[in-house]
Amino acid sequence: MKYLWALLGLLYALLSIYVGYLFVTAGTGARLSQKGLLLQVPPILGGIALVILALPLIWNCARLVSARGPRY
Repeated sequence: MKYLWALLGLLYALLSIYVGYLFVTAGTGARLSQKGLLLQVPPILGGIALVILALPLIWNCARLVSARGPRY
């Protein structure tokens, strides 16, 4: 069961990283660069925040898979 939770967490983290990448590329794209810096900053910072917050989830998924079971 722990492998299923780790797989779901890893999938969620990878999708968050992908959405963060989309935010950053949208923030640095030609359309927003014409409209000014104030409209570019929120998607860029949001994308960076999504990627940063997904990294601990990946770490915890790896720890969940590699953890030993309880000793009796």
